[in-house]
Amino acid sequence: MQPFLIEESEVAVESGDEEIDGKGVSWRTLISADRTPTREVSGGVCEIEPGGELKLHRHPTLELYYFLQGEGVVRLSDGEHAVRAGTTVSIPADAPHGIRNTGASPLKLFYVFPVDSFAEVQYTMLEPRSP
Repeated sequence: MQPFLIEESEVAVESGDEEIDGKGVSWRTLISADRTPTREVSGGVCEIEPGGELKLHRHPTLELYYFLQGEGVVRLSDGEHAVRAGTTVSIPADAPHGIRNTGASPLKLFYVFPVDSFAEVQYTMLEPRSP
């Protein structure tokens, strides 16, 4: 592997199904073996609009969040935790978790998984579809 640089603004914005995943959530996958010359780690940035949320879910791999801007709440098995720029959250494999933006501006975070490709992360959503 060789060192490389990625500019966030040059990576396509992606989003899921609001009824399943939650509303106002988008992300850019910055590091993933199917897109970049990497292995053993994948990650990117996620943005949640004011009032938006990533619904409760789990996946069979550890995940780390580092919050870059905004304010919100992370739901974990032990309750809800306020987060803001500078907060880091470690989420064990299979631990249910979700994020809600409680602020007036976008909530932005960097996420990372210890897998070669983001496509390897199998999400299981734990809340019903939106009405």
